[in-house]
Amino acid sequence: MSMQSHSPAQLHHLHITSPDPDALARFYSQNMDLQASLEQDRHVLRGGSRAAVMSAGPAGLLYPAYALRDAAALDALATRLARNGVAMQGIDDPLLQAGAFSIADPQGRLTVYGLARAPRQADAMPARLQHAVFQTTQLDEVVRFYVEQVGFTVSDEGVDEESGRVMVVFLRSDDEHHSLAFFRGSRNEWDHHCYETDEWNNIRDWGDRFARFRIPIFFGPGRHGPGNNLFFMVTDPDGNRLEISAELDRVAIDATPGVWPHNEYTLNSWGRAWIRT
Repeated sequence: MSMQSHSPAQLHHLHITSPDPDALARFYSQNMDLQASLEQDRHVLRGGSRAAVMSAGPAGLLYPAYALRDAAALDALATRLARNGVAMQGIDDPLLQAGAFSIADPQGRLTVYGLARAPRQADAMPARLQHAVFQTTQLDEVVRFYVEQVGFTVSDEGVDEESGRVMVVFLRSDDEHHSLAFFRGSRNEWDHHCYETDEWNNIRDWGDRFARFRIPIFFGPGRHGPGNNLFFMVTDPDGNRLEISAELDRVAIDATPGVWPHNEYTLNSWGRAWIRT
């Protein structure tokens, strides 16, 4: 059983921790058109198709939260996890209905699954929260957990041309190329998160918007090989990396995973790339 075919899920929001959550909430509220409120010591930021929760703590991502299609899909996922011996912990999340739960992967990394309290709506500047990416020192074990235990599906892999070692894996939870990905690296950390917009003109408009706030692009603009999406990246006040993307591939349910050489051209066919080490 795969999550893609039986219980499609989309990345719904992130719970980000920060040494200065007030400042971080102001950044995302101003730059991403999110309405912020303070609820039980948490900043809750709501938008049409993007949202976040922010609280005090070390700079980083507490968890990405995935919204299942419906209650039957959530129940099917919970049944799968229980059958596979994966512990589920109930969670109080202000953007998810009662019944949401978290799980921990082999490195203790949390992901959350539930039903959204409100349906996604259109935004004046389209950019739907779409994927989260991590670096990991245990790529093989972590990917095996999300595929075999949880039900994500491999869309593409990037392989080192000399050693043949897999260096990056892109995982999908519906028909979009990836909603979760992992790079093999020397650290275990949140790598970046991404907002999917509609077309190249939207990439331009987001670039202009960040420029008005004097937020420089640090990677891109360019085009990724896996996913074939246009992109650029900026950073927030905590140094978290934020990607704007367009035209991400959709993948047939029975598609064979692609294999790419892990090099600069694969990561950015237009020019220089950011290589994780």
